[in-house]
Amino acid sequence: MEGESFSSSVGMEVCQLRAKSPSRRYFLAGLLCSQASGDQKDMPLKIRLHSDAPGKLEGFFEEEGYKASFENQTLTLTRKDSGGDTTLLEDFTCACLNGTIPEEAADDDGSHRFERYFMRGIFLGCGYVSDPKKTYRAEFHVTNAACAILTVQVLHTLGINASLTSRDNYAQIYFKAGDSVSDFLNYIGAVKAVLEFENVRASKELNRQVSRTFNCDVGNSRRQSEAGASRNEQIERLMKSPLANSLTPELREAAIAGLENPGLSIAELGALMDPPISKSGMSHRISKLLELASSL
Repeated sequence: MEGESFSSSVGMEVCQLRAKSPSRRYFLAGLLCSQASGDQKDMPLKIRLHSDAPGKLEGFFEEEGYKASFENQTLTLTRKDSGGDTTLLEDFTCACLNGTIPEEAADDDGSHRFERYFMRGIFLGCGYVSDPKKTYRAEFHVTNAACAILTVQVLHTLGINASLTSRDNYAQIYFKAGDSVSDFLNYIGAVKAVLEFENVRASKELNRQVSRTFNCDVGNSRRQSEAGASRNEQIERLMKSPLANSLTPELREAAIAGLENPGLSIAELGALMDPPISKSGMSHRISKLLELASSL
């Protein structure tokens, strides 16, 4: 969407994805944990969200036994059941807020389902991804200490090496490698964002390669020009000296060709000889001329 930031578009994409139990519970637990304060151990019942996000989320919470209402970018949850029993989502969220992963989330098939859905919720609640046209960075501001540590552990399980730093009232979790950001977007299901990210990355890499090639060509041309100028300065001095009269026809031909074509390489000068000679043959003639010039 025009005018929409890359991070916002990622958030809108992931909140529209379907999730069935227990994946839905993992996702909502991550979202709730991202909003927990300080050392809070009980499940938050109010969370702040992007203004367009709640559409799907309200239905998700309904399926977990909660009525969700949205006002002023705040989603408020109330339990449908007036009884005192906790729901599965409450148990699961409270376990995560204590820094542990419940047994039901054990990954038996290597799919990392819990980690992927949990991080989807964490991102939607407190995450940010920079515009890849500017830089590569994913960042999360997690207030709850136990949740911050759990988030880093989950990212490491996914193969993403995240850094953790402490701020005044929250933990900053981030990673900056392009591969890590791309992998993360893929893990949380932001397929469209991955395609956009990789297109931008490929374009930037192509531009870097073109720039490197251009700079290399410019550098080679400059070095060749400087070498030719220095070489011709000595040959010109030789041709103005009495030694010029004693030069063989081959050396005289090489000297004149070099003076008349200061921008050409040794190989290109060799091609002007009659008959043409190899680069090594021309280099031998030039070396002989420079040797005579240095004896002056």
